[in-house]
Amino acid sequence: MRHELTEPAERDIRDILRNTMQMFGPQQVRVYARIIELGIQLVSEDPDRPGSVERAELAAGVRLLHLEIAARRRGGAAHCLYYMKGRLSDDTIGVIVVRVLHERMEPRHRVIRALKNMASAKVGNPETTDGDQQSSGPGSSLGGS
Repeated sequence: MRHELTEPAERDIRDILRNTMQMFGPQQVRVYARIIELGIQLVSEDPDRPGSVERAELAAGVRLLHLEIAARRRGGAAHCLYYMKGRLSDDTIGVIVVRVLHERMEPRHRVIRALKNMASAKVGNPETTDGDQQSSGPGSSLGGS
């Protein structure tokens, strides 16, 4: 299944990698970028995969995958993907990564705000159809697959 990142998710990833560089250096940035990529790949291949958690209290269809699953070891990552299935910019159904947040961050307002921004972008564009989501676009740090 293809995927796209919302603008807030792209920003989250840039901030995470910038902070990782400052704290741990370039080698760890490469390792952590790969973990994030693997996490996105895992949810793209199977959005309801074992280890993912339904987060319906945030919004219908939102799920969480802790990136330590992608790292394949407990404590191997400290961030979570918040994602959902939805309509991508090319009008196909895929996975939309809504936010990438530290495990200690309260996601409620951040995820809901990103979802509202997606909905208002859809309403503001008369060419979109019901369910269209904000695309990561060609300049994405991790792109779509």
